[in-house]
Amino acid sequence: MSTVVQKTPGQLANEALGARERRLAWESARLTEADEDFMAGRYISGDEAMRWLENEIAEAEAAEAREAD
Repeated sequence: MSTVVQKTPGQLANEALGARERRLAWESARLTEADEDFMAGRYISGDEAMRWLENEIAEAEAAEAREAD
């Protein structure tokens, strides 16, 4: 199982405006998607949910790394 790395308040405070806007847009889209799925009766739990979450985190970190290049 991978370790979830959360940004500290200091790291978020130093986040560039464009990066912050992209992160917030990504987070908003994921929340909207989750709400729609839940309301439609589509949800997962347990190990399947953890695998999904780890994949989402890996994708977000990869996207962030690409933006840094």
